[in-house]
Amino acid sequence: MKPQESRLNRWKTWLVPLFAGMGIGAICGTLLLLLIAALIQKVDVPQGALAPLAVSAAGIGAFAGGLTTALCARRRGLMMGAICGGLLYAVLLLTGLLCTGVIDLGYAMIKVAVLTLCPPVFLVLFIAFIL
Repeated sequence: MKPQESRLNRWKTWLVPLFAGMGIGAICGTLLLLLIAALIQKVDVPQGALAPLAVSAAGIGAFAGGLTTALCARRRGLMMGAICGGLLYAVLLLTGLLCTGVIDLGYAMIKVAVLTLCPPVFLVLFIAFIL
């Protein structure tokens, strides 16, 4: 095998699981946000509870993305899940910046902690208790 093919194959083993995980994570997070929006329409939810609901939906989406990434990669699952969560955070941060033009630093730090730590921690719990 030529060195170029080896390098291309190495990129495929990293990028395909990451993009698959990011897609699944984004879809799960979006569906959970839609479910939360429907819940908010039906039930009177206090204004202070909206941000934690949105972060929890993003965390569950990041877990689903990290799990998908780890299952597709079949090795380095914790690291790949954390990278997937970090990339999802970057996408959410850029989207929020483009939509609102303002970023709250405290809220951004909470989101980076949730989205980056959620996939590896839940993957360890999933492997320990389920499998």
